[in-house]
Amino acid sequence: MKTNDKKPESLLRKVRFFLSSGKKLYLGGSLVLLAGLAVLLQQQLGGNQAAAISNPLKLTSLNGLPANERWGFDLDDYIMDDVELRSGDVLGEILMGQGMTYPQVSQLVVQCKDKFNISSFRIGQKLHFLTWGINPSPQFMVYEPSPYQYTIFQLQSPYEVSTIKREVKTEIIAASGVLETSFWQALTDNGLSDALADGMIDVLASSVDFYHQKVGDRFKVVFEQHYIDGKAVGTGKIIAAVYERDGKEYFAFNFEKEGEKSDYYDFEGRPARKAFLKSPVKFSRISSRYNLRRLHPVLGYHKAHRGTDYAAPQGTPIMAVADGTVVEAGRRGGNGIYVKIRHDAIYQTQYLHMCRHAKGIRPGTRVVQGQTIGYVGSTGLATGPHCCFRFWKNGVEVDHLRLNLPQPEPIKGAILQEFNVVRDSLVRVLGNVEYRMHGRADEQKPETAP
Repeated sequence: MKTNDKKPESLLRKVRFFLSSGKKLYLGGSLVLLAGLAVLLQQQLGGNQAAAISNPLKLTSLNGLPANERWGFDLDDYIMDDVELRSGDVLGEILMGQGMTYPQVSQLVVQCKDKFNISSFRIGQKLHFLTWGINPSPQFMVYEPSPYQYTIFQLQSPYEVSTIKREVKTEIIAASGVLETSFWQALTDNGLSDALADGMIDVLASSVDFYHQKVGDRFKVVFEQHYIDGKAVGTGKIIAAVYERDGKEYFAFNFEKEGEKSDYYDFEGRPARKAFLKSPVKFSRISSRYNLRRLHPVLGYHKAHRGTDYAAPQGTPIMAVADGTVVEAGRRGGNGIYVKIRHDAIYQTQYLHMCRHAKGIRPGTRVVQGQTIGYVGSTGLATGPHCCFRFWKNGVEVDHLRLNLPQPEPIKGAILQEFNVVRDSLVRVLGNVEYRMHGRADEQKPETAP
């Protein structure tokens, strides 16, 4: 996550932003009363002198924060009303329900241009409306899509819009776990996040079969941990990871080749991400395999099932298993809502029974491996939410789980020597990390990597 390294400029923008409202504001810890002071001076001295006093602000004496400060406001001075965004909500209707008129909403939308994408509001997130004093309508709306940043909308003239990025501190953290029930539970027991689990599966999935986890499996991981105001808020990239099963270790190392973006490689320098993912749906289970004599659960007679079904909750993201171009994206009969992708002259894949397509997925769209192309549903001939995954080789549908799919080229030559140096240093780091069992109170928290 990129952070805003122009903090003084950000604070200045906030001061200018709130002065226009004529209300008091805690900013960076000091109570700003200059707007109210300017009003008094304007009555005594006239507008020009007041403007001269209110404009040249300096930030040299901003110390401390009020106890209930959030988004630069002292919430003790405001009434806050939260509105959770739901499917079918219209922003204009929500704003007019808060007392704005249609022309005012239009002016706010105009101010959003090049500052905030109004289509980026997400279902389940909240709009925070702040009302100061005896005003019947809120003066500000705050939208905080993540811990990293928030956007403040001024709901009165001049309808300013400002996005503030919080300062993020990044530390390198080492953690580990032993499977007593499942991989996910092992991470949770050790205070690790779902996002980290997702990342580990991404970089190790080609060598570790996460569909057949075993009690006693164990792992170590070195990763970036993000902090804001001393609180862990999210994870960055994984630096190195190892997963051990039956005494065999499977590694993934982050390595950046000159002129290319960083990627992951196994111990021998082979790309950790293979040409094709094993599954289009994470955290799912195979509910039905490729079978030319399967009894169809809906039709009630034997019918060839030339795909593999991955059962998962409604709305679970479905990923492209490899880079390619969308050739079909629509709805048809028993397929329901589906997507078909051409990967090259030999391989094509298809994903059926979606509840909807992902944004921007249409014929001709280029997609990359791991990109979300749709969401699990039960459209078409389906008894429950799942993704029926189909695979073509040279125009013939085949069982992808039995294929020996092409593998990407390993690192070679001088670059391999550079990789080996990085790999060996990361192996030493991983070697210094102790395995943690759930319930050992002295070893529950991740530690800073040595």
